Amino acid sequence: MSGVLVFAVVPADRHTPGLLAAAEGLPQGLRSIVAGSLAAVVGDAPEGGLKGRERNALLPWLLASQKVMERLLARGPVLPVALGTVADDEDRVRHMLDAGASVLDEGFRTIGDSIEMSLSVAWPLDTVVARLLPGVSAELVSAAASGGDIERQALGTLLAGLVAAERRRVRARLVERLAEIVRDFTVSEPTERGGVVDLALLVDRAAEPALGAVLDALDAEFDGTLAFRLVGPLPPYSFATVQAHLATSAELAAARQVLGVEPGATPETVKAAYRRLARETHPDLVPTGTQDGDDRTADAGPAGDAARFLVLSDAFRVLESELSPVSLRRPDPLLRE
Repeated sequence: MSGVLVFAVVPADRHTPGLLAAAEGLPQGLRSIVAGSLAAVVGDAPEGGLKGRERNALLPWLLASQKVMERLLARGPVLPVALGTVADDEDRVRHMLDAGASVLDEGFRTIGDSIEMSLSVAWPLDTVVARLLPGVSAELVSAAASGGDIERQALGTLLAGLVAAERRRVRARLVERLAEIVRDFTVSEPTERGGVVDLALLVDRAAEPALGAVLDALDAEFDGTLAFRLVGPLPPYSFATVQAHLATSAELAAARQVLGVEPGATPETVKAAYRRLARETHPDLVPTGTQDGDDRTADAGPAGDAARFLVLSDAFRVLESELSPVSLRRPDPLLRE
């Protein structure tokens, strides 16, 4: 074993140890670590962790994580942790929960008792093109049929524009209706050729029947020409995935040595040490040659000063992350309609 693999954070009062009983498909060493009102669900990390592994090697862990999430979702709200997050030991996980409590609590307030549903909408593209074709100039269609590449390209460009406009119209209507019943949503471009739109929906558990009714109404509104693929329930991956910024014990020790501070140093002490050393090292502030009686070596020029300043900055970031070791990945507003 090489550390603790963190799967999710849940409210401690909504979690029971029986949910993590060994079963087929669940990872080894599955257990919970409680700190205050929060609990982290963890397992034994594989040797070397998960980062950098090929997709095929990650697949068993992805499936195991999904099994864990299914069990947790049956009990209550879940904040998923980014796949592959590894902590040195259980004490580091407790630190993540303690120091990140305000961020994690805000995450639970954001999602409430909601689940994520993934919705993909597609249409028969050839049928759509055939429906739009009568609106195109007969002369252009005839020229494309009897002409060369230029005429066919002109017709293809025109039809592509008409299909894109129709897709935007349909997408806007879908988003309009779904926004009435979901708590939040994200919109992304479909990857399939006949795709109209892909949506991640944050849905209150009590609103699941209403979601089904809206999809039935939309199906009727578009005369059955749209194909809806709804997947879920899922944890709110698209709305509040926990990103942990947990340095290893070795990284913490090295950072403290660089800044010359002791374990348990206050944020003010760490910041003061960093500022003092930065003033002594910053390439824009330190002249070349001898300073304060300290003989500078021949290679201690601007490049050397810049390298030392980067080491100081990295050490400060490591210790600063201890104050807030988690963040929440939220939807990019640019993907919203």
